Amino acid sequence: MPKMILIGPNGFCFGVERAVNTVTEQLKKGLRLFTDGDIVHNKNVIDQLKSLGLRLEPSEDGVFVIRAHGLPPKKIKEKAKKYEILDLTCPIVLNVFRLAEKLSAQGFSIVVFGKSDHAEMTALKGHVEDAIITKEPLKVDSKKIALLSQTTSSSEDFQAFTNRMKELNSDTEVAVYNTICNVTIERENAAKEFSKTCDLVIVVGGKNSSNTRKLYDIASKGTLTIHIEDLKEFEEVLKSKAEIETIISDENSTIGVLSGTSTSQNDVNILVKYILEKYGGRESFMSELNKNTAQVEQQENFEELLEQYEKATEASPVGRGRIVEGIVTEVTPTGLTVDFGWKGTGVVPLEEMYKELSEYKVGDKIIVRIEKLNEDEGTALLSEKKPMARKVIENIDHAYSEGKTVYGKIIERTKGGYRVILENIVEAFLPGSESNIKEGEEVPREKMHFAIINFEQRGKKLNIVVSRKRIFQKLINEFFETRKQGDVIEGIVEQLDEKGAFVKIGGVVNGFLPNSEVSYNSSIKASDVLSIGKVMKFLVKEIDPTRKRITLSLKALMPDPWESVDKKFKVGQNVTGVVTSVKPFGFFARIDDGIEGLVPVSEIFWGKPGKVTDVVNVGDHVKLQILEIVPEKRRILLSYKSVEGDIWEKLQQKHPEGSIAEGKVIKVLPNGVIIEIEPGLTAFCNISEISWNFVDKIEDVVAEGQHVKFQILSIDKENKKVRVSIRKATENPWEKFAAVHKEGDTVSAKIIKSVDKGYIGVCENVEVYIPKTQVYENLSIGEEVSGKIIKLEKQKDIYKIIVSPKAYESETVKNMQNQEKTSFSNVTLEQTLEGKANNATESERTKETTGGEK
Repeated sequence: MPKMILIGPNGFCFGVERAVNTVTEQLKKGLRLFTDGDIVHNKNVIDQLKSLGLRLEPSEDGVFVIRAHGLPPKKIKEKAKKYEILDLTCPIVLNVFRLAEKLSAQGFSIVVFGKSDHAEMTALKGHVEDAIITKEPLKVDSKKIALLSQTTSSSEDFQAFTNRMKELNSDTEVAVYNTICNVTIERENAAKEFSKTCDLVIVVGGKNSSNTRKLYDIASKGTLTIHIEDLKEFEEVLKSKAEIETIISDENSTIGVLSGTSTSQNDVNILVKYILEKYGGRESFMSELNKNTAQVEQQENFEELLEQYEKATEASPVGRGRIVEGIVTEVTPTGLTVDFGWKGTGVVPLEEMYKELSEYKVGDKIIVRIEKLNEDEGTALLSEKKPMARKVIENIDHAYSEGKTVYGKIIERTKGGYRVILENIVEAFLPGSESNIKEGEEVPREKMHFAIINFEQRGKKLNIVVSRKRIFQKLINEFFETRKQGDVIEGIVEQLDEKGAFVKIGGVVNGFLPNSEVSYNSSIKASDVLSIGKVMKFLVKEIDPTRKRITLSLKALMPDPWESVDKKFKVGQNVTGVVTSVKPFGFFARIDDGIEGLVPVSEIFWGKPGKVTDVVNVGDHVKLQILEIVPEKRRILLSYKSVEGDIWEKLQQKHPEGSIAEGKVIKVLPNGVIIEIEPGLTAFCNISEISWNFVDKIEDVVAEGQHVKFQILSIDKENKKVRVSIRKATENPWEKFAAVHKEGDTVSAKIIKSVDKGYIGVCENVEVYIPKTQVYENLSIGEEVSGKIIKLEKQKDIYKIIVSPKAYESETVKNMQNQEKTSFSNVTLEQTLEGKANNATESERTKETTGGEK
């Protein structure tokens, strides 16, 4: 039998105990609960909950349970659309999420020491998407880094991690927040102590529990250690490992027992009882309680030991249920550490605090009730809420009677509404219709006011119904009753769009700031100067209490530029403006912030008015002259043409007669085209001056919008007329043709047109005439014909050219006949000579055959 058994910290931590007890209680009430993973990392606990009805598959009328490790907010939203939610996220874990969000909003890069695939870390990533979850120190490209930890991580490992992170990021601000749960730290310390003093350490807990595995790792560094889930596995270990049973049977051995935070105390009790009964008999009992361990000696049985311990605890002046005064000794992200006159440490977790964490400081005196004492761990679970409950209930009753509001927070979404905690103590129900929360909108988690619309107390049972909508309605009514046009108010920009900005006033009233009221500079929009979340002062431009509408103005709070316009600008002054809008009757231009003037059509063109958009477009910078200033009517008349000068005065110098220019065809007429030389200046080109060839249809040669070159023929400044020639801007093809051809030359032409007495053809870019009397048969359009020039006569700028295919063909026939005669004479002579040669050859052959005989 062992000399002693040292029982270290064991049983559920607060978060796990809360989750398991709540699920068990709800299942026993008949609720259909389901979740998407293990509520806690302990097989035995999960099996027990499943036996009570907990399911992993969804149920249409079921309640979705959020595990102690938490879930990403997006996933919670998705589930809340389909199911009622039971949020069992550990308050300590939830506080770590909030701390990460807060630090991220302050510009810190969040680095968390933990396992990226752990459920708690997956949930944290949902709260801070760019958080880095790692076990390995690394260099982070950031100006500020906040280091946090998974709540079940090893404190020693976290310390080593933070030291290395500071080394790697020596040029960066590094803030360290130790978010490891105190229970985890205390159990690690017990494991270290056991590794030094025990011959065997038994760690009880789930194999998938991070903190349980860590306890095993710590203890096994100094002594023989086994990790088991329950008594059944322990019995199997005894059978397979003889050395374990040898140590337990040794009367001089010391055995240490402790568990992970997801292991029930009952599992540990069963194990210890088994060891005592099998190896120590009925004489074993607990005789000494230390801060870290409980020693069990061989005198009485285990049940008697527990009974004596509970009686001793109840008799203590600091026993469970006692209300005591304590002093805050430490404020941590997970709660308060309190000295209340006991030898151990008192802890007030977040969910048992009466105020917000930020409202406490070291040295504060608070009244607490002792909820749970753990002599083994040397810790006490305290509640500040419980002693305050009666007072808070009275305050809520008075608020209901007097129509006042109370502070509270929305805890979770429930069927038909929300569960609310008032004054951090009393539960209330907030109907969805009274919540002022829109569908799909994120549930606000901050502290806020609530109106009490129903308060019933029957014994210890309270039925409290609250409303946010009525508070908003009251505040809105008060606003419209007390505010008037011209008032200056403060608001926060909530939304920006292409029309302006939506502003929240006093947190309850919505106002609209149109772009026209942002600045006297009409080009400036709300999105140019405002940003979401920006707090500014606005003037109430219009207010409609009936429709609950408010129009706001920023520019009304600025100096009006028209009040000093006649001091800054004078008639006749030349200025530079920006075109803000173009109209059929002219265009508007901004010459200063808030100062816009009109340039009428008559002040744009010197000649016949044209299209304004052909001269200017919105955004153009233009030079203008001030013609008139009328401050009381907020009107300025401007001139564009006065600055540009009279184009007819400059035309002779810029485009003298005979010069070549370029312009755009803006109109095609039956007798010619109108060409725009420059804005406000047009010229006419007669049909005869469009092409060197005959023009039947002008549209076949030029089109509206086409840019062409032309020669200035004449300028009539008095009548403001300009005549031009498109053809004379190009080389005269007639002169070119006449320079290389003469009458009698043979040329080729392509037939393009048939006329009464002949055909028109194109030859080397000039038109030629082919009389029908000069062809043997009809010609077709597109046909290529050859002929002789029978007439080449100059007529002004062109030539009259007549081509005769007959003359060409007659000459061709004559030439062929001459060639045939010449060819016949040449053949006869050759044949004669060839005949004589053949006769001589034949005579010689006869002589050779006959040997000269006859």
